Amino acid sequence: MKRTLLLLALFVATGCTTPLATGERLYRDGDRLGALETWRAIPESRSDYEKAQQRIELVEAEFNNLVVRYKQRGRYFEGKERLAESILNYRLALKLQPDDAETLGHVQELARMVSRRKAELRERFRESFSREDLAAAREQLEQLRTLDPFDPDVETDERQFRDALRLAVARGLAAGRRQFVAGNHTAAEHEFGLVLELDPDNESARGYISYIATIQKEREANAGDTAAVASKQAFTSKEGFASDAEIRAEGFYQNALASERRGNPYAAIRHDIRALRANSRHAEAQAHLVMMRRRLASSVDVLVDAGRTAYREEDLQTALDLWSRALLIDPTNERIRAYVDRAQHQLQNLEQLRSEPDSARRGARGS
Repeated sequence: MKRTLLLLALFVATGCTTPLATGERLYRDGDRLGALETWRAIPESRSDYEKAQQRIELVEAEFNNLVVRYKQRGRYFEGKERLAESILNYRLALKLQPDDAETLGHVQELARMVSRRKAELRERFRESFSREDLAAAREQLEQLRTLDPFDPDVETDERQFRDALRLAVARGLAAGRRQFVAGNHTAAEHEFGLVLELDPDNESARGYISYIATIQKEREANAGDTAAVASKQAFTSKEGFASDAEIRAEGFYQNALASERRGNPYAAIRHDIRALRANSRHAEAQAHLVMMRRRLASSVDVLVDAGRTAYREEDLQTALDLWSRALLIDPTNERIRAYVDRAQHQLQNLEQLRSEPDSARRGARGS
């Protein structure tokens, strides 16, 4: 009743000539629920009743599609253990279908699970952080961030951790560089290894370790050649033997090799791309990227077809993931890029719909 009175007040305040026009304005402003309620209130005796019924039918169909998409996103995020994002999408579906008891029960169970896990992880994180075990704290914080990226307490913990991690990594890299420049490669490797314990994908530490391994191999190969060993030691003791970009590129390349060994070819391709952005002349990264794309070329059509299936089932996030992988393998494929753009556009529209109805109502009341 209160809602109907508000809509009638809006109708008078806006000077709209008909309730049908009022509903259209609400619809354009993103308040689809308000539009539906306005059109449903039109009595059969009015001349615009039939048009209102047609609009109701179309918008209710839109609602059904939105419900399906929100539920699909809820299942997608649930499968990724991103439970807070899953709950958000299920709740958006419930907002459109408030009588869906099954979804409501599932949301309540997920909410209890999130609360329980967050309490456990936060306690473990704070214990690790207090004893300066940043490697363990990092892992626990990543789990917290995955579980609920919206939690303001996680944001606070993350800021504190980031500051501590940045300082520890900077100190470790500086110590490693000093040892490297001094020619103390074993000590340098140790320092860079400690950095990787804190930041496993740190490309600078990974790059230095790779250079050290190359130097050690060359020393072993030239063990009988005193002049060559002396020359190599003198060369590597100078600062600037390789630029920071070259070292980082080598680190990204080593991360690509590690990702390939772990069975994650798409991460490997991403690291190769980063390596070439840091140093476009890194021949090994270029060759590895070409090899990975050639090896995965036969899977492009499979990924595209799987993405189409997910898209038809309104599972936009999974479709985007699959097509993005295909685009990593075949980056010049305009058809795949069009698929990616389409999925991204529809997901952006869903994100906008989260806040538009409420903001539209507030704007309408203030007009």
